[in-house]
Amino acid sequence: MSLYDAERDPVRIAGRRLRWGARWIALPVLAGALLAANVDLRALPLFGAERQSAVLLLDGQAYFGHLDDSGESGTLLLRDVYYFQNASGGPTGLAVSLVRRGTEAHEPADGMRINRDKVLAVEPVGRASAVALAIAAQRQIAHASPALLSLNRANTAPAQIVATQRVAAEQALQRGFVSAADQLAKLNELVLPISKTEAKLITDKGLADLRTVRRNALGTIASTLGMPAAEAQAYIATTDQLLEGKTFANEVGVLLAPDLNGIVNSASRLYVQVGDSYAKQLTASRTVSPSPSPSASPSPTPSPSPTPSARP
Repeated sequence: MSLYDAERDPVRIAGRRLRWGARWIALPVLAGALLAANVDLRALPLFGAERQSAVLLLDGQAYFGHLDDSGESGTLLLRDVYYFQNASGGPTGLAVSLVRRGTEAHEPADGMRINRDKVLAVEPVGRASAVALAIAAQRQIAHASPALLSLNRANTAPAQIVATQRVAAEQALQRGFVSAADQLAKLNELVLPISKTEAKLITDKGLADLRTVRRNALGTIASTLGMPAAEAQAYIATTDQLLEGKTFANEVGVLLAPDLNGIVNSASRLYVQVGDSYAKQLTASRTVSPSPSPSASPSPTPSPSPTPSARP
């Protein structure tokens, strides 16, 4: 019979105590590492929802995205970046539009480093703000799949938010249509160098082309939102009829997801092109070439009669 008792072995006891102590030592070390890296626990998947930051620069520009501020360099790192673009006078009713970084001519990869000395302020983006909703809607429209495990997991918008964005885009399309149609109507109030009958024919053709632009834009919205062909055709016909005659002049502007905003901007450019084309037709003078006057035929010059020569 062995007298060895493993539970009382001093070597084993010392090993258990060391392992237990190591656990308690590791916890503050890990916490210190997290604090040194400026990691916000609310950004972790177990502690909260997505956190987006607004980086406001000294020149007035603002960028939105996932901020990585390790504090180890002279720059901030921003990922999944969006920014404001001037949209004054546009049909959305807002002074700015939202653009996703990466669509520029040089096609920058995700991840933007910003010099700290250019930063005015860094602020959190409210989860219910127009910026957060537009970004979430864009991810849903683009069928972006957030990573299952992430230190800052991206959110997508529910169907209700996407529907709100769609309606706002439709209203912006109609405001652009009304603006172009009003331009043609005002020209018809002037004294034009063409007859009223000709002016009406030109104006009616212009309005038909403007409606074609609107219908095509609605079709692009349907395609962007992933509607099946039959549903898309019904959507175009129904929505086009509902928009006819509306102005939406008093509707509050909505910051659109970049893809929807791109559709509105493209339609707005076409509205202007169509309107300008028919405006030129309405105001162009009709130059009529005068009929050539018949030229008088020259009178034949009578040849002189020969003088009879005198006979010698």
